[in-house]
Amino acid sequence: MKNIKEKYTARPEHAQSRILVFNDSEVDVAGVVSLLEGMGYANITAVTDPGGLLPALAAASFDAMLVDLRMPHLDGLKVIYLIRETLSAAELPILAISDDGLAELCNAGLLAGANDHVVRPIDPIDVALRVRNLLTIHDIYKTGQDIQNNLEHKVMARTAKLNFLIENGLLMSMTRDRSQLLRHTLFEGKRLLYCDAATLYLVTDHKTLSFHLRTRNDDLTETEIPLYDPVTGVANVRYAATWCALHKQSVRIDDVYAESAFDLSGTRRFDAASGYKTVSTLTVPLIPRGGAVIGVLQFINKLDPDTQAVIPFSAELVPLVEALAAQAAVTLDNLAMHDAQLACATCE
Repeated sequence: MKNIKEKYTARPEHAQSRILVFNDSEVDVAGVVSLLEGMGYANITAVTDPGGLLPALAAASFDAMLVDLRMPHLDGLKVIYLIRETLSAAELPILAISDDGLAELCNAGLLAGANDHVVRPIDPIDVALRVRNLLTIHDIYKTGQDIQNNLEHKVMARTAKLNFLIENGLLMSMTRDRSQLLRHTLFEGKRLLYCDAATLYLVTDHKTLSFHLRTRNDDLTETEIPLYDPVTGVANVRYAATWCALHKQSVRIDDVYAESAFDLSGTRRFDAASGYKTVSTLTVPLIPRGGAVIGVLQFINKLDPDTQAVIPFSAELVPLVEALAAQAAVTLDNLAMHDAQLACATCE
């Protein structure tokens, strides 16, 4: 007996599904509603006024509908035909109800667009299984729609980012001010990644990384980070920024306080002194055509667009910001060559 009851009890995921029951007989509607409520469905809308059916469908999105084919004052087939003009069998699955012995009417209901049918006297288990099947159909439809919408959103987002890079490249090609270009690159990278802060390091002539620019109003430290040990000449790969510059590869860190591959004690000391909380970072090299790194961009605390919570930088963002960095590096290289040519012309 327990197994039989489970068959016609609403699944937890379907208990709040919106079900529409339509019949111009209040008695018949009440019976069907009572049956569904007994199965555990808690979100049922009953309509008995023919004039209220279309407004009800327009006002809410239903997951399934039960309609009687033989009503005292209305033809159920016409109702189904009318609904199918705007809502497909997947958008609104319909269970048609008819009297026993009317096989032709049942078939007509299916031809009109009903997904399934039951006959009176209504068997609760039969109705329960058929309603469950209709709700499963609608679940599959909604899942498909969500996937399609998500793909469309991703395509639109990637197109927007591609357009951004194209427009940014054109803007950079017209820039003749090195400081303005560096500032533009840092702030546009921050905007592209949607993160809280960013820092620009530049490689000095004596092979160190120096703090050059920040998006926040924090004071820039005068400390420089050596790329090589001044005594042994060994590459300094203790820090994410130096590792990035030496290996010409981007570095993602999801949690600064759980990271063990790099020395992040400086970041933690800065947090302790300033009250700021660094969590996630993305460090990207600035590499012009010649192949020698000229600087490093470090982006801090990626933000969730909806909740504003700090989250890790995703891997798919890395190529975008690397493209931005490459654009800036090439433009900087072009500026350097242009200045060198002007200097030579002046000497001559």
